[in-house]
Amino acid sequence: MIKGMTGFGSSSFAYKGKKYVVSIRSVNHKFLDIVINLPEGLVSLESKIKKDLSQSLSRGRVTFQITSLEPYGHEPVLNRHLLDKYTDLIQSVSRHLKIKQDIRLRDIIDLPEVIYFRKSTDYSGRRFLSLFERATSKALNNLASLRKKEGLAIYWDLRKRTKHIEQKLKSVKNRVSHIIEEQKSKLDSEELKEFLKNYNIAEEIVRLEFHVKTFTKTLNQSGPSGKILDFITQEMQREINTLSAKLRDSQVSYSSVFIKDEIEKIREQLQNIE
Repeated sequence: MIKGMTGFGSSSFAYKGKKYVVSIRSVNHKFLDIVINLPEGLVSLESKIKKDLSQSLSRGRVTFQITSLEPYGHEPVLNRHLLDKYTDLIQSVSRHLKIKQDIRLRDIIDLPEVIYFRKSTDYSGRRFLSLFERATSKALNNLASLRKKEGLAIYWDLRKRTKHIEQKLKSVKNRVSHIIEEQKSKLDSEELKEFLKNYNIAEEIVRLEFHVKTFTKTLNQSGPSGKILDFITQEMQREINTLSAKLRDSQVSYSSVFIKDEIEKIREQLQNIE
């Protein structure tokens, strides 16, 4: 069954007091185009993320993002050794100047490098990677579920349009048979032979019917089929153009315009499937 290319999936997990949200967004694209937005502390995961996404998706512009309510890769650290040095110095100054110490917590925090940010390497830990992989897998499943639902809706729309084309082709075949019978009563054998040579569209109808059946068969197959279906509709379009150009008849022209319109709508829908 065909799948759409539009969808969104997300999942969250907690690690060392922080909540992380993995989100994957997908929109239409001719090929698979993966965009990964990661903070500095998690850049090392980019190649693995691309590999996981490539194994599950074949087309679409896919944006992967992991966010947290807190800063990534850095954590505040108290430099106790330096704080002790500052404290000893303040006490020495107090004794030397014979003034009472009046130091507040804010003053301590503002002392240079007493509190600094240390880069964390915890993101490479097994526990974090395990939680991250699980969240990525769940987000991918959520995305796939939406793409499947979109694909199902598109599938029924395409089936409806191919049935419309089949119905109009029957009308064209009936009309052509009627025209040939009319010409048989008006033309002699040589004239009729020339007419059939120049205006008979039986071959185009047969080929168009074949393409419609192939399209329907491909539509029901598993796996990505958007590019194949698009190629088949190009062939359908070629045949209906030839058909309408060969036989100038108002009823055939009307049916041809209807079929062309359905094929065009089918091609537009195919831009949305994987």
